[in-house]
This record gives sequence, structure tokens and C-alpha cells, in this order.
Amino acid sequence: MAVRRGISLEKADLKQMKRINAIAKVSSQLFAEKGFLETSMDEIAAAAKVTKGGIYHYFGSKTDILYFICSAYVELDLENLEHALESVEGVNEKIWFIIYRHINHYATHVFSAKTLLNEAYNLPLRRFREVKAREKRYFSIVSGVLSQSPAAGDRKDVITALTFTLFGMMNWPYSWYDPKGSLKPEELSRLVYDVFTSGVNGPVPATGEVSTP
Repeated sequence: MAVRRGISLEKADLKQMKRINAIAKVSSQLFAEKGFLETSMDEIAAAAKVTKGGIYHYFGSKTDILYFICSAYVELDLENLEHALESVEGVNEKIWFIIYRHINHYATHVFSAKTLLNEAYNLPLRRFREVKAREKRYFSIVSGVLSQSPAAGDRKDVITALTFTLFGMMNWPYSWYDPKGSLKPEELSRLVYDVFTSGVNGPVPATGEVSTP
């Protein structure tokens, strides 16, 4: 009979969680830079400065590490979000709060964010669906805020389009933005906010006609 490897995260103490997070942190950098499939457990052990057996004490497999990274990052986005939004007055203020929070999370967890975006599809279907369910919850919360915007007009399809547009604007920097560069996270957040809310608050009606030269 196979021996189960990896400790139960629910039973891990503070010292163990510190080690778990340290392993996940170096793994996320390797996954983001090399790819999940191209990264070996030996490389993770070397980067984490532990033995491979030490890795298996905390994680049953490389896939377990990937799942931990992806699920933990989405939980970071969700953490206390609904409660925090309740104390923010006005739809524009809520939109700013969401944008700044989202981009700041990326800026402080770059490799985890890139791992989630580019490597989550390597998860087994059940675990992939669990991560997607958390992302869907996040999408729903943001959609609820945008449903209050002037452009929503009580139309579900417009609300959905607005929500996907905002997430596109917040997530696209993952492919090019370096938080250590001259453009700081708050400045990028302000740019995204200004462009998005200008469109939401003053959309130009489409005529459906295309002019020809």
C-alpha cells in the first residue's frame, strides 16, 4: 500500500506553515520562469535549500505545490474582500479599492500570480475546477460592484462585459509590468482606474455604422 506523503495543512503549526510558504515561494518563481512541467523536484529542493525528502514531508507531489500556490493566490484576492467593500462608500470608490488591491497583490506576489495565470491548467481537473470556483467567486463580487455603475443599465450582458473588461485591464500587466520599475503599483492602479471609469461614466454610444473614407 502506498504511503501518503505531505502533512495536512489544516494541522500545520506556525513553524510548519513558514516552511510550507517558503517552499511555495521558491517553487512559484521556478514555475513562473521555467514552467511547471520543466521544473523538477530536485530543483525545488535546491532552491528551497532542503532535501527532496524534506519537500515531500510538506507536499505529497509537485502538483500539490502548484495547487497550493494557485489556491493561496486566489484566496489572497478574496480575503475579507466583501467585508472591506461594505465600508467603502460609492461605486467609483469601490472600483478604485478593487483595482488597487488587485494590482498591489500582483506587485507583492508576482511569481504566484504568473503561476496561476500560466500554469494552473496543469492541475488535475478536480483541483483545477476548485481554483476556478474561487476565481468565479471573485468575479461575482466584482460584478456585483460594477452592476451599480452608470453604464450597467440593469443589463446582465453589459455587467458581464464590464467585469471581463476590468479583469482584462487588471490582469494584462502580468505580461509586461515590473513592480520594481519606475511605474509604481499605485500609479498603474490610477491609470487603470482613470481609463476604466472614464469609459464607464461617459461611454460614447455606438451607432452601429462604420464610416468609409
